[in-house]
Amino acid sequence: RLVGIDVAAQPERVVVIGEGIDLAALERGAKEVAGDVSRSPHTHAALEELDTVLAQLPADRRSLPLALSVGRLAPVKGMATLVSTWLADPTLRERCNLLVIGGDLEHPSPEEAGELARIRDAVSSDEAAGEGLLLAGHRPNTTTTAWLAAAHRGIPGGCAPGGVYVCASLKEEFGIAILEAMTMGLVGVAPNGGGPATSIEDGITGVLTDTSRPQVLSEGVARALDLVAAAGDPLRRRRSRAVVRERFGRVHVNFGEPL
Repeated sequence: RLVGIDVAAQPERVVVIGEGIDLAALERGAKEVAGDVSRSPHTHAALEELDTVLAQLPADRRSLPLALSVGRLAPVKGMATLVSTWLADPTLRERCNLLVIGGDLEHPSPEEAGELARIRDAVSSDEAAGEGLLLAGHRPNTTTTAWLAAAHRGIPGGCAPGGVYVCASLKEEFGIAILEAMTMGLVGVAPNGGGPATSIEDGITGVLTDTSRPQVLSEGVARALDLVAAAGDPLRRRRSRAVVRERFGRVHVNFGEPL
């Protein structure tokens, strides 16, 4: 629209910008998780993996929703801060389990090892899953997005519906995982700045907060859970998806041919 190119009329002149969101693939994945369409082998395997991860939880915690976070195990991503914040808040811990997706748990880099050490220091026992903390390590994108959809819908005997997505990064320029979570219907918690502040409507489709302050971050996660529990969830999901579709859906442009 801005440069006067009719993409539909000249499809051979376009390529996909990597920062766009592939809504068709995400929405198809969400339908597969919901059982509205037949499941692909990838989705079936992803849900089996999630069942295995959730099976680590004691039975009395499998009726709780999930708070998920996806990203590198790096200080700027705030994973260790999120874990310690969640563990330090008994009320929050009673409301949800925490699932952290990212990092090489078996052969961590020095940066990852530092974050894992911080996480271990925060856990009060050797049995993290017993306290509701699950470290899943790095997972392929198709697996991660299936887990996001499952956290929203819930898994009988594994987790309750109404999960939330938490980005505890100190800064986030774009926040593609946040947009993917929004597409799957999750309420998101994210830093009040950068990319997330342009996609999340605070108090409506998610929560914007100061992720550098543990107490404020904890309150933000609690607010997100409150939003999920409040009336109007279908409308909120439609609004979140509309924001992603209209503003962050896949954009096309040609870099190799004269315009």
